[in-house]
Amino acid sequence: MGLFDFFKKEKKLNFDINSSSLTELLDNGILFEDNSKFLQWGKTIKDLSKVVEVKEKLFADRTVYQWGERNILKGLALNLTTTYWNHREDSVDKRFNSINFSISGDEAIKYFDLIKIHLQKELGEARKEDNSGTQRTLDWLLNETRLRLYFFEQHTYKLNFEITRL
Repeated sequence: MGLFDFFKKEKKLNFDINSSSLTELLDNGILFEDNSKFLQWGKTIKDLSKVVEVKEKLFADRTVYQWGERNILKGLALNLTTTYWNHREDSVDKRFNSINFSISGDEAIKYFDLIKIHLQKELGEARKEDNSGTQRTLDWLLNETRLRLYFFEQHTYKLNFEITRL
């Protein structure tokens, strides 16, 4: 939180979350479709925890917020988290700017295909694709939001899907 942040006017949502396009929603935040709760980009985790239940897990080097299994992006059901690293300056005030899903093992292959097909259906082909050896990265860029699907092998298969406000 900056010194004069309390003077800033809170940004109001000026669209209907139920009738907006996926791109318009992602420009402003993430909609949990299962309970119609909207998490607006830039809000603090403390403010968002008043709107939707979130579990906090403290580690030595990071804090992980677990949102639980939620439906997002027109029907994609994933167990979502947000991580703040203690050593990073942008983690100090814990502003909501990303959400992710991670899984390892053979399930990573299944989820890679599931998420990829869903995103292609809803958003079209990835704007950027990188295949190198045992790694595969797909990026969808929508205005100020990036959706990244990253599959790799490190002792086992691993998958990370992250939605980030740039």
